[in-house]
Amino acid sequence: MATATITLKKGTTAEWTESKRVLDDGELGLETTTSGHRIIRIGNGSTEFMSLPVAFDIEEVREIKTGMDKDAKTYYDDMVKKGTELLAEMKALATTVELEDDATQIKYRMGISNGTLYFEEITKEASE
Repeated sequence: MATATITLKKGTTAEWTESKRVLDDGELGLETTTSGHRIIRIGNGSTEFMSLPVAFDIEEVREIKTGMDKDAKTYYDDMVKKGTELLAEMKALATTVELEDDATQIKYRMGISNGTLYFEEITKEASE
């Protein structure tokens, strides 16, 4: 059977930040945080390592597994509760304004929701 060894580029958060290194497309890098988390990010050939999204946080996965092993139902219920609370916070941050064009009498709705700016015409069906 053939075997292969994959070696990841490794460094602390400070080392990655200072180096401003860009990983090749598909290249893996391992960041070790001051709190001991080991985070894997996947290069795209153009973005500095620290600006890449987290692909995998080993300790977070371990925490999830530990919680599920202890009491899956309680852990699941806690996650649903936290998600519901987060959604409520996000909805509270949403801002909407309704405008009317004086010349055309067309009504518009503009707002920010979940970090996205939107602008839409309000139809008669939508306002009823």
